[in-house]
Amino acid sequence: MTPTRRSVCLLGALSLMGPMGGAHAVQGLYPMPGRWLDDRSQPMQWQALEGRWTVSTMAYGACRRICSTSLRTLQAVQDLADQRQVALDFVVIGLDPTQDRPADWAAYRADHKLVRPNWHFLSGDPAAVRQAARSLGVSYWQYGDHIVHDFKIVLASPAGQAVRAMDAFDQPPSLLLP
Repeated sequence: MTPTRRSVCLLGALSLMGPMGGAHAVQGLYPMPGRWLDDRSQPMQWQALEGRWTVSTMAYGACRRICSTSLRTLQAVQDLADQRQVALDFVVIGLDPTQDRPADWAAYRADHKLVRPNWHFLSGDPAAVRQAARSLGVSYWQYGDHIVHDFKIVLASPAGQAVRAMDAFDQPPSLLLP
């Protein structure tokens, strides 16, 4: 990672450590319009998650600050859910359709040993990604050839309604358990 990329991710992380000021309201997730592909290049419909608790976030595969913190938080939530025998699905949505493609997510998933079938890494077209960001309440913007974005992880009910959201690094992972 270049020093510029590191500083952009760090700048985003430092500026977003506190709660969001309500810039975007979290909406229901089903149906999430657009064309989505999973990390196996298979079409994914958000309605397939109906009936299950889902933890969702957005990530930029090249980011090493906010996104790595988000993924570590998701892994901590998975560990807690396993301990408490709570079934959850995890959805990671790529912020950059040109860099977060199915093959990129497949490599990321393998590198991070995220092989469980309840983890979904999705790639969408630019319009679908913008809609997902609005639905999850995630702000992001282009900074040169980098993407800076909020830290936000959302727990959705089996009906697809946002129940809770974690928007600060120091909140407990248990916040995202039903």
